[in-house]
Amino acid sequence: MPGTTEYEVLLDFTNDTHDCATVQLQRDYGRSTGAIVLLHPGESVTLVLDAGTVYKYALKMQTRVANVTARAWRDVHCPVSRLFPQPLQTSSSAPLMPVAGITVDQQWRDMRFCIWNDT
Repeated sequence: MPGTTEYEVLLDFTNDTHDCATVQLQRDYGRSTGAIVLLHPGESVTLVLDAGTVYKYALKMQTRVANVTARAWRDVHCPVSRLFPQPLQTSSSAPLMPVAGITVDQQWRDMRFCIWNDT
């Protein structure tokens, strides 16, 4: 739906799991300089994006990380559980598309640090 008029769309990540999750710009992942949004179970964050523009995020739940590309022409609601299918799919040839406008480019495990207590 490209056009000459620019407009904004809403991207809503909702944590529908029993664990905490984080959302952060992919380019800032693993650095202490980037902003991180911590989502407790049942919480959500709504991001305002330019329609049709590509955005890359890293979502983390415990040690699982999903590198996500968002490019939407209309408002998108994305449950976090849809980004982390069971079992972890690390070597899939086709990217996972859990909802329209969202693509999971890569899933992996990050054991370097954990921001919450798992005990």
